[in-house]
Amino acid sequence: MSSADEPVYIPPRDFVGYGVEPPSTPWPNGAKIAVTFVLNYEEGAEATPWNGDEHSCDNLHELHYERPPTTNGQRDIMVEEMFEYGIRQGLPRLMKQFRKYGWQWTTWACGRALEVTQPYAKMMIEDGHEIACHGNRWRIHGDNADEERAHINASFDRLQAATGLSNVPTGWFLGNGGPRQKLVRAQVHKARGVPLLYCSDTYASDTPFWIPDPLAELYGEKDEGMLMIPYSLCTNDHRFFVAGGAGVSAPQDFFELLQGEFDQLYEEGANGAPKMMTIAIHNRFICKPGRFMALKRFMAYIAEKPDVWVCTRQEIAKFWRENHPYDKVGPTHKLHNLDDIE
Repeated sequence: MSSADEPVYIPPRDFVGYGVEPPSTPWPNGAKIAVTFVLNYEEGAEATPWNGDEHSCDNLHELHYERPPTTNGQRDIMVEEMFEYGIRQGLPRLMKQFRKYGWQWTTWACGRALEVTQPYAKMMIEDGHEIACHGNRWRIHGDNADEERAHINASFDRLQAATGLSNVPTGWFLGNGGPRQKLVRAQVHKARGVPLLYCSDTYASDTPFWIPDPLAELYGEKDEGMLMIPYSLCTNDHRFFVAGGAGVSAPQDFFELLQGEFDQLYEEGANGAPKMMTIAIHNRFICKPGRFMALKRFMAYIAEKPDVWVCTRQEIAKFWRENHPYDKVGPTHKLHNLDDIE
């Protein structure tokens, strides 16, 4: 079957989810909230002629709002150095802060980024951080299914080579919820036998949920479900770079954004509906000295609260699979059946 002829899985829309009766099972040890930090590890995988690209990266750096990408194979050294800061200064600062609390993050790791930033890949493993996949290159996934498969296979190879582990990645986040990527990921996952526990290409909930397995829907294979661990663009340090008045500029603003979301979800958990909270960070964003104060304050704030589970997404996935297994005829699937709709 050619790439052009390959079927595409488009999941039905589910506006209800768990409804007004979400799962009430507490998190481990009776925790009221699961807090998961996610580190977007992209430096070194961005678009740049240094990586063989025709142009430089045009977004999510300190000057992306006014600096057009270079063309014709010309490198933008200024932009490259902004990315380099994330590893040279940002990552060591972040690692020391997390060691202070003994907490671990989930790494959205681009394969190329880990490849060129040794020895940090193995250092993160030694500190207990999870290695999940953010693609091979940052925001470069291919224009068709064949190219996407090649990028996904390259990401697996690079992540495994950099970490020395054959069981990584543990989960998946492309940052693109497109149905083709879900299908390609599922196919590569099956072919390589890597135990992907979850997908985070969703923004639809504050609670993990299941969707039907794309391979089962398209090819009639056994439906074991696909566990979705939601991501967030709200509690995300990209807010420092968002234009049009939708972002934040002062560290105090970002801290209050995190604090407000935590307090609300913590209250819901205390009332019998435990939720999860994602704090999304980037080495080159939050680890600038002034912004870093917001993260430090938030970590100190939640460290003083009882019944808070700071965990990786891998830990959430394992817990959810054990306590809320996929049930095709149960509440996590019934709303996907559109056969009766006229």
